[in-house]
This record gives sequence, structure tokens and C-alpha cells, in this order.
Amino acid sequence: MAAPRVGFLGLGIMGRAMAGRLAAEGAEVLAWNRSGEAAREFAREHGRKVSAVPEAAEVAAACDVTFAMLAGPAAARAVAAAAAPGLRPGASYIDCSTVDEGTGSAVEALVQPRGAHFLSAPVSGGWRECKKGAALFLCGGSKEAYEAATPAMGIMGEKSWLCGDSPAHAARAKLVLQVSMGTLVASLAESLALADGAGVDPEMVTEMLQKSALRSPMTAAKGRLMLDKNWAPNFQVYLQQKDLRLAMDLGNELNVQLPITAAANTMYVRAKQLGHANSDFAAVAVAYDGGVAPEHTG
Repeated sequence: MAAPRVGFLGLGIMGRAMAGRLAAEGAEVLAWNRSGEAAREFAREHGRKVSAVPEAAEVAAACDVTFAMLAGPAAARAVAAAAAPGLRPGASYIDCSTVDEGTGSAVEALVQPRGAHFLSAPVSGGWRECKKGAALFLCGGSKEAYEAATPAMGIMGEKSWLCGDSPAHAARAKLVLQVSMGTLVASLAESLALADGAGVDPEMVTEMLQKSALRSPMTAAKGRLMLDKNWAPNFQVYLQQKDLRLAMDLGNELNVQLPITAAANTMYVRAKQLGHANSDFAAVAVAYDGGVAPEHTG
């Protein structure tokens, strides 16, 4: 039986991990990136399992299922517009970018006139989770696209949910998760800053957290990064801050107050101002101590 052929658009830190996971598990990946050299380099890394394709529309034309993973709304719209002319009737376009629901609907409007199915499937998890097949997919849109994408999502992720028949369902579900994640990590940074200022050993505080009802993989992992000042990115500050901003926009639209989200957002903005936009979002901690020049270790 021939290996499944999957299209992949966007080879940033997340896209490389996702497409690399597909290739490692035997899929034939047709890859495209706005920087053609990045796609060619990725293909060289994976040998015959990955082919670099010069145009997004060529990927869509050659594949029954095409995934896209972009950094934000503008890129998601632009890449979908470039890919749409190649989509065949019955093919599926899966956008894994975390975007607002308006962007999801705009991408859907580009895909559907081609007779193709559309699924918004933002990912929860960083590149490390994607690389080991432990990501989560929060999906909204066509049931046909969801079923077509499920085998590949099963390779890249631990679980997927079809949250509803509209891209809005996926966008809202993802932003709800991002509020919890972003505020949790910011509050952890705040706790460690207070501990340091109060003369309480921050190392001991992180150990206490892991023995308490607050223990979690997130507090353990991000607490360790904060203590070590290790900002090598798994999920970057600028992406987390973008997601909190989108969540606040949604809250305004729905008349839901998000004061904790707004407060956390200011700290991620400050971390960006201190030069940590591309650091792991644990680097929100630098907003509490004035910051240092970014150092990606580990």
C-alpha cells in the first residue's frame, strides 16, 4: 500500500515539527514555505520522504489533504488565497493556525468555491508535543474534512475534537484554552518574582507547587525554564500574546469581561519590549525583573 500523500504549507517552528512527524511516520509530504529555501532545507533533512514544492497551489493540486500552519491571521489568509486555485473538488484544506473566527470564515470562503472541504484545526501544544505526536487539535468546520484529516492528525497528535460545523467553534475553543495557559504561566512568573523579592527560595517554591493541588506538567516545565532562565522556544512569547489579544477581542465582542487576561497580556507585551518576542513564553518572567538580553540555551 502506497504511503499517504499529505500537503503541508508553512514550515515555521510548529510546521516543521508537524510535517517532520508525518514524514517520520511514513507519509509522503509535499511541503511549501513562503521562504523557498526553508522548504528546500527541510526536504534535504528528510530525504525522499519530503518534496519541496515551489507554489502553494501546486501542493493543493497534488494532495487530497493539505495542512497549513501559519503564525497569524494575515499569513493564514494570504497562504489560503495562494493555495485555493489548486484545490480540487472533494479535497480538504486544514488550517491549523490559531486565528480569530473572522479569519477562519474568510479562509473557508476561499476554499469552498473550489468544491473543497474546509476545517479549522488550531493546535494546542508546542513544537515538542507535535514532534512526538502529542499535540491536540481543536476542530471546527466540515465533517468530511475532519474525517479526511483524522489519520494525519492521529500521527501528529494525541487527540482531536470536532467542536462544531463552523470555523468559529474551533477559534473559540482554542482561545479559551489559551486564556488558561497564558494566565497560568504569567501567574507562575509572578509567584516566583514575589518569592525572590520576599527572600523565599524560588526553587523550593516550584517544588512546593508540584507537591500541592496546583501541580501540573505546565507549572513543572515552565517553572524549570524560569529558574534556569532558559528561553529556548517551544511556543513563543509573541504567539502567546497574540492569542491573548484575540481572546480579549472575542471577550469584547461577547461582552465577557477578561480582566485577568488583560493583566497577563501586559506582561507578555513587556517581555516582547525587552527583546523576548521569539523566546519561549516562560520568558514572561523577564517582565518582572527588568529583563536581560535573550539567551536561548538548552
